[in-house]
Amino acid sequence: MAKKKRSKFYTIYFAVIILFFIALIVGSIILVGWLRSFEQSQPTTIVNSLISEYITPAKYEKLQKNFDIEISEYETEEHLYSLLSENFDGKKITISHSSLKPEGIDDAYIIKADDVKVLNVFLKKHKIGKGYDVDSIEISKNLLKTVTISAFKDTVVTVNGIEVAEDIRVDMELPELPKVDAKKLTPPQTITLSGMLSEAQEVAASKNGKDVEVTVNGAAYSVAQNIDATVAKNVQDTAQNAAVAYAAYMQKDGSLGEVAKYTDTSTPFYKNVASTLIQFVKNHNGYKNSDMKVDTLVQYSDTLYSCRVSFKHTLLLANSTYPDNFDKIVYVLKNGESYKVIDMQNPQTAE
Repeated sequence: MAKKKRSKFYTIYFAVIILFFIALIVGSIILVGWLRSFEQSQPTTIVNSLISEYITPAKYEKLQKNFDIEISEYETEEHLYSLLSENFDGKKITISHSSLKPEGIDDAYIIKADDVKVLNVFLKKHKIGKGYDVDSIEISKNLLKTVTISAFKDTVVTVNGIEVAEDIRVDMELPELPKVDAKKLTPPQTITLSGMLSEAQEVAASKNGKDVEVTVNGAAYSVAQNIDATVAKNVQDTAQNAAVAYAAYMQKDGSLGEVAKYTDTSTPFYKNVASTLIQFVKNHNGYKNSDMKVDTLVQYSDTLYSCRVSFKHTLLLANSTYPDNFDKIVYVLKNGESYKVIDMQNPQTAE
């Protein structure tokens, strides 16, 4: 009789132990699954998965297709792939939390390549349950470029084969200049393309169906005019000679007479130069000019022209050099066969 009771006890005892271990195993599986699900739903895990799935293997085309990263209507997806490749390939990729997020976004992260911010990732919480989804991805603003194009009303301008919209072509505000009537001048137009992925764009122009030359200086493009070759050379030579003489005079390496040779001496510009007390001149043994550029030739009327003159004016010191970047819009007035500079202005002021 005692044996039967003992047998029943052990049966129940071992059954409880077995059920306990089964419950423990099932509970562990559920817990591990929950933890895995919880971890996968965390923002950092989601952003890191973007890196492992798209960025590390350089699947930029797939990244663009799945998340539709916004780019300018004047650029192509190839511009995007090039930018991502340039910044990510061979770099250490990390993430950091961002406190800057658009309205309606629940969390935001920055993907960096070395120390450069490349992508902003914006997340939204699930409508049902916990976790996040990627709402959108955008290029970090520090990588975006602004491209400017100087053109004229009678030219058609295209960027990467797409004609520039008329509503973004703005007449330039002409500076106040001596000896000219602003009402009789034809102002150039400025086209500003913000949020571009690259400064290097395929900018083309045409007039009456014929191609017109486009020159480039960094992110600034200029559509040429049909200016008489002799006149163009005289304007550019006068502007360059005046700029070189001015740069030398301001460091006491040249005379005011050299400046006067190429300048209209009755203008406020010349009078200001002549009356300026030259200060902050560095002691030096000599100087040299290099990287000379004379471009962006513009005709405003039959007599008024301008061009951009830029070069590196380097002072030679005992054991070192002191470079200074000269960059001016130089305005030249034609009077018969005579060409004289009437003003020089900084590009940002003139434009």
